Amino acid sequence: MKASLLSYKSWLYLFLLLLSLNGLAGNVFSVKSDGYEFYWDMANDSALLRKEKTRQTLWKGSLLPAFWLQTESGGRQYVKATLSDVSGLQENGGVVKLAFGTLGSGSLEINYVQGIVRITKLTVNWNDTPPKLISMYFGTSLLNAEEKVRAPTQEYPFWPDWEAAGICIPSAKGNPTQSFFRMWDLGHATLPLGSFGPSLGTPYAAAFPRPFYSCAMGNQPGWIVLGAGSIPDAAMVYKIQSSNGCLQYLYREDLWNKTTPNQRSWTEPLRIAWAATAYDAYKAYFDSFGSFKSAPGNHQLNVWNTWGDFKNGDFNLKAITDKALDFKADILAIDDSWESSQGSGIWNEQRFPKYKEDLDYIRSKGLKTGYWQNIIWLGEPEKFGLTNEDLLCGADGKPVKTAWNMNPHGKGFYCLDPSSVKAVALIRNRTQTIVRELKPDFLKLDFGYGIPSPDVATARNPALRGENLAYTLLRLVSDAAREINPNITIQYYSIHPLFRPIQNLLALDDMGDAGGHEVEGHGQWSIWSSLAGQQSMAITASSGYDWNADDEVLLNTAIVGGQSAVLPRKLDNGSPVPLQKISKRMALALWHRTSVGWTPVWLNSQKGSLSQEPAPNCWGRLENDRLTALALRESPVSFDKSVIRNMMWQGRWALISQDEQSIFETKKLAIIPFDSGFVELPLAKKPAKVVAVMNKAEKPFSAWEWKNGRLTIKARSLQENPSMNGFLVYQ
Repeated sequence: MKASLLSYKSWLYLFLLLLSLNGLAGNVFSVKSDGYEFYWDMANDSALLRKEKTRQTLWKGSLLPAFWLQTESGGRQYVKATLSDVSGLQENGGVVKLAFGTLGSGSLEINYVQGIVRITKLTVNWNDTPPKLISMYFGTSLLNAEEKVRAPTQEYPFWPDWEAAGICIPSAKGNPTQSFFRMWDLGHATLPLGSFGPSLGTPYAAAFPRPFYSCAMGNQPGWIVLGAGSIPDAAMVYKIQSSNGCLQYLYREDLWNKTTPNQRSWTEPLRIAWAATAYDAYKAYFDSFGSFKSAPGNHQLNVWNTWGDFKNGDFNLKAITDKALDFKADILAIDDSWESSQGSGIWNEQRFPKYKEDLDYIRSKGLKTGYWQNIIWLGEPEKFGLTNEDLLCGADGKPVKTAWNMNPHGKGFYCLDPSSVKAVALIRNRTQTIVRELKPDFLKLDFGYGIPSPDVATARNPALRGENLAYTLLRLVSDAAREINPNITIQYYSIHPLFRPIQNLLALDDMGDAGGHEVEGHGQWSIWSSLAGQQSMAITASSGYDWNADDEVLLNTAIVGGQSAVLPRKLDNGSPVPLQKISKRMALALWHRTSVGWTPVWLNSQKGSLSQEPAPNCWGRLENDRLTALALRESPVSFDKSVIRNMMWQGRWALISQDEQSIFETKKLAIIPFDSGFVELPLAKKPAKVVAVMNKAEKPFSAWEWKNGRLTIKARSLQENPSMNGFLVYQ
């Protein structure tokens, strides 16, 4: 018996020794940061994020890559990586070797630095005839026999396996705008993370803040963000099935690839960050792409956009110009409908018979001009000498058409394929002709999200597929424009740092998808835009379509940066816009922050959680540790007012420093009332003067008092003073 036991121990020791020599004894990758532990048992492909002290699990699932393939026989097969050697894995990363069943082998390079886990490279070597890649996944596993019985659909042999109490994808849904969801709220859903949206069956939503190439999962104590570290060569979506999720990179090479290479590699296919809130986890993920050079302040513009009128069939450019002047706009952006046909770059002379006079009039009033440009659609390719070879085509070789809502019963437009030399030449020549002849200072690029999905069509050049398709088209336009005018402002919508080479002005877009919820929608967008503010992007805050929501929009704009608008020049009933609304727009145009780069001071605003959507209440703008702007609202939600030196107020107010000092030390402070009431703030010295500003003109004002180091300003009935812009305090 004793000999038998010794023999058993000897064999056990030998077995463990062999495992150790193969590197499989140290198969756990675990790192700790900011009170959290990221733990990955790689042999069992079981990962989790948990609180370090309480050991509470906030997210769990698998992370080894898996593929849905079409094999040589034409059948479909699911294969997932397993470990074959982890001897190269060290404390902060390394290389592990993978097996893909009988189909091939590969490797995974992992890196951990400053709270960020990166899969820096994935390589696959197929054994025989390479299969065609339909999708690549992170976060799936094969269903066993018992799980198959419980699965609500039998379409695939695998299932997503990421689990958490909730998910956060900024502005994933509109009307009302929503970013936070419990895991079971969406059933089976596909949520776009890049430039594909309605084409993959998700609800249409305006462009901002996409693409962001990442998703967040978690619960009240903590959140994890899983995203790409480079622009994917596939359509990137967050896939939900029942209460499980995964990342899907959709390729559909079964439709498009005649041949595939024996070796495939991916650079930075996955990057992981975490924090106590979804907002801060996204910030950690975005920060990992830094450091960020500040965008030039001359791009932070007040843009008046014609779409508010154009969408209503009002194409009177002179009248729209006069309205833009009321708001001291920098740019008049001439939006969709100015072209003779979609993507032509030629004026519609039937709609604008005096457009040359109109442009002269716009510039004579001191306004710069800009033009809307869709990046992919073309209405009449034959007029530009293009054939099927220059357009995105379906599997049958015929050109496909698409539109913003992907409705096959409506009209659609052809799509340019940047694989084509002729298509690229058209884009470059069109852009440079516009910049050279029309002399815009601004281009609004649009509908990068209006691209057909890989299920329907894709670029002929594999290097330009997936998320690279929209990015390539955007880059073509921006680069071509800058060759003619290096200082031109390029506006787009992504809060992701990877889009900084394209856009030098981030726009919140218009609130067309918010329905009757523009106040809440613009509030959420403003919260998310602060992520870009911390990356030193120039930002313009845009508006809704509803003048009734505009006061709240402008309160957010005081923090976000430049104001813009897609508002109509008349109310829905045809009556003029009330002077009080005009005066507040004018106030923000006069006094908004023109510097770039800021950090939010939250006060009693909400960054968002499973119980509360992101919502601005009282919040501020911090530049170089100085509070340069402050938005105040009355609210029962208390906060530590010592942060704002125990200010007091009644009503809604915006306070904006007019220099680089804080609102408490500035030589010139703008104070904008949105309601009747008062504001009281500490000032070390009695102001040299306080004036009221009416229709941009300074007027004497007496309803103020400085006593015991505190300044009080009272705003009497604003209805009686509709031209009131606000007050200026001079030190």
